Amino acid sequence: MIYMNIPILQAADACGIMYERNTGRAEVRAKCPFCNDSQPRLYLNTDKNVFHCQRCKKSGNSITLYAERNGISNAAAYRELAEAAVFDCPPLPLYNRIEPETAIKPLEERSRIYGDFLRMLELAPKHRLNLQNRGLSDKAIEANLYRSVPKKYGKLYSKVMYELSCKYDLSGVPGFYRKNGQWHMVTPEGFFIPVRDAQGRIQGLQVRLDDSRKQKYKWFSSNGYPDGTKCAAFLHVVNWKTGAKPFITEGALKADTACSLMEQDACFIALPGVGSTKGLEQLMRGLDISEAAEAFDMDKETNPAVELSVQKFYRLMEEIGVNVQPLRWNPMYKGIDDMLLAGKESEGLAA
Repeated sequence: MIYMNIPILQAADACGIMYERNTGRAEVRAKCPFCNDSQPRLYLNTDKNVFHCQRCKKSGNSITLYAERNGISNAAAYRELAEAAVFDCPPLPLYNRIEPETAIKPLEERSRIYGDFLRMLELAPKHRLNLQNRGLSDKAIEANLYRSVPKKYGKLYSKVMYELSCKYDLSGVPGFYRKNGQWHMVTPEGFFIPVRDAQGRIQGLQVRLDDSRKQKYKWFSSNGYPDGTKCAAFLHVVNWKTGAKPFITEGALKADTACSLMEQDACFIALPGVGSTKGLEQLMRGLDISEAAEAFDMDKETNPAVELSVQKFYRLMEEIGVNVQPLRWNPMYKGIDDMLLAGKESEGLAA
């Protein structure tokens, strides 16, 4: 495949993975960032540009390595790696797509359509319980418009698609596609998480998957479907107010939850993944942010790959003149949402 043209070590560098250097062998060993093994059991094959972990059995190529570490699609991973490459990477071939891609609709239209779409849907009891167990109140759950993905071709699916397609032209809206003259949606099993901008507009949707053994989150995207549209890895902004000092974390649902659990009137900016800083400089400059608090997961203290991604974030903030306060808490609570849920806010947040 064309993805193999990107060296596996370039992808490893971009992910912040520490590996053996100058070994003279085709296979290079590293510590696996997926299972956090203490021993170098991840093998990077520089001839075939593939990887395999002997412990957790995770495997793939250069693109899937970068995509899964950053929570983005393979196509987006390829483009980001190609942009940073020191050699010429050929463009993604059209024959890798089922159908040509449709240009994305403007944000205002997307937000209006997504808002109406979510209000037509329901939230399954198991998904409501999942959100409640994270510490979200029913009021917060409703305000954030979390909804379950409807069953493919079920009654609700058919009703929603009929009403939505009668009201709107869905071309250019990620997640929807047209087949045999009728509009359909992609239906991964899970619940929708609206990803918003600083004005509260819905840029796109993420899905928290029910089966999270291989992947926890997936973008609601119809790239490769007839009249389908890809979804970018959008940054998520919660409760923005001019002059605020935002908390920077990873993951839209984590940011929603932490903001809801905080006693103070907090603002959060969530990266799609700790290493996914694309668009962050533009956002920080656009909002005129001069100070922020870094609240990435505590595996930044133990995972070398995450640590390097965090260092990349700090370098970017230094370049654009943003003063960042690092936050640390008891590492038994991985994320800031976990720590807040455990009632450790007053004693846990410390510079």
